[in-house]
Amino acid sequence: MLWLCAWFPDLPLAALALPARQPAAVYRQTGSRQWLHAVNAAAAERGLRPGLPLPAAMARVPQLLAGRRRPAAERAALQGLANWAYRFGTPVTTCAQQQAVWVEVGRGSAPFGGWAGLIGAIEADRPPQPAYFGIAPTLAASRLLAGARAGLKRPVWKTQDIAAAIAGLPLSLLPLEASAQRLLADAGLRRIGEVLAIAPAALGQRLGPPALGMLDRLLGRAPEGWRAFTPPARYRRRFEFAEPVHSREALLFPLRLLLDEFAAYLRARDCAVQRFSLGFRDARRQAVTQPVGLLAPTRDAAHLLRVLRERLERAELPDGVLELTLAADRFEPPPVRQDDLFGADARSGQRLLELRERLTARLGEAALRQVAVSPGRRPEDAMTASCQPGAGDRAVVADTQHPPRPPWLLAQPQRLTPGRLLGPPERIEAGWWEAAAGRDYFLAEDAAGRLCWVYRDLGDGVFYLHGLWQ
Repeated sequence: MLWLCAWFPDLPLAALALPARQPAAVYRQTGSRQWLHAVNAAAAERGLRPGLPLPAAMARVPQLLAGRRRPAAERAALQGLANWAYRFGTPVTTCAQQQAVWVEVGRGSAPFGGWAGLIGAIEADRPPQPAYFGIAPTLAASRLLAGARAGLKRPVWKTQDIAAAIAGLPLSLLPLEASAQRLLADAGLRRIGEVLAIAPAALGQRLGPPALGMLDRLLGRAPEGWRAFTPPARYRRRFEFAEPVHSREALLFPLRLLLDEFAAYLRARDCAVQRFSLGFRDARRQAVTQPVGLLAPTRDAAHLLRVLRERLERAELPDGVLELTLAADRFEPPPVRQDDLFGADARSGQRLLELRERLTARLGEAALRQVAVSPGRRPEDAMTASCQPGAGDRAVVADTQHPPRPPWLLAQPQRLTPGRLLGPPERIEAGWWEAAAGRDYFLAEDAAGRLCWVYRDLGDGVFYLHGLWQ
């Protein structure tokens, strides 16, 4: 097997949706003692490091935004990242303690056109959180290479090559207990290769059987245990805030994270969504659920965010949101668009669809109408503007093989004497149960030279103006 490991060093921060630009940290607590577990780049630039006591960190950086670590939120975020990896191969497995996702890629490159195509696809569709990659025949070796930031371009193909590939890396990358790390460092060892050169019996006497077992699994000399991940049939993702959120704008950042994970889930299952729900809950456990309906199935996270942003502007939300929930039970086939040579038809149609959905989200479904073709034979019944947006796409259309007709019809035909008739008539006979059901339609010019559409009633022989061309 060949495992690709994606390591997410900022997972504890992303699980709490802590901002990237403001100094932020995740802290752990044991009893009354609190210390930093992870910090973002802005906090690291101000001298904060994991292991620093929280009071000392707050004294050094008063504007620090700190949140208590929540392992359950990290596991939920990691499941979303597993959905991202699932589209590149199977099996997929995760480990919240190591903040990593693995996907077996040795046998899955053919659908991407080979190894170069697979790597290109991963680079083009990177995970929604910052990640470092490593590729090796064992889970432990690929995780170690990811921690060393080896990347996608330096895979270790064979088990017998693992030892040489990691020999020059720092000793601190080995997944050993802190006491074992100190023991090896006190002995003057600095590189992994120096540890691997020690006889296993001597190393076992100093570090114990668990450390030897770890090295055997790392080098592929012992089997590794893992559990395969499969995307669930129903989608549920809950995000809890450490503090109540009172601003709609503050909801957009975690909502973007949720939608990125949702889009990865849809791609993993090769489907799209047209109906889903977004729920909010406040500190008093009052809940509001917003059903979301789209005009067409999609799996584009940016498009979903634009639609939800419009809905949030007019939604009645509970005061002080503590929890977001995104749920979907029903899925559709992914949209397939037919392009012309330059892709213009698909782009134009997509822009129109997005405009309709944004107007519906902002104004409500009852405020938007669409002109649609009707199966009625009489011109005044041929089109309707009372249908809901998108309904016209599925309307039953009658045979439309007839001469050109003007886009502007009068609500009530008006009697007139045409100046000049142009061409032969088009006879339309419909509504036989009504009087004067037969008409002969002509192109004509009126006294002002305008191009008109007139008809002669077959019952009384009178001409009526019914439409104008401009």
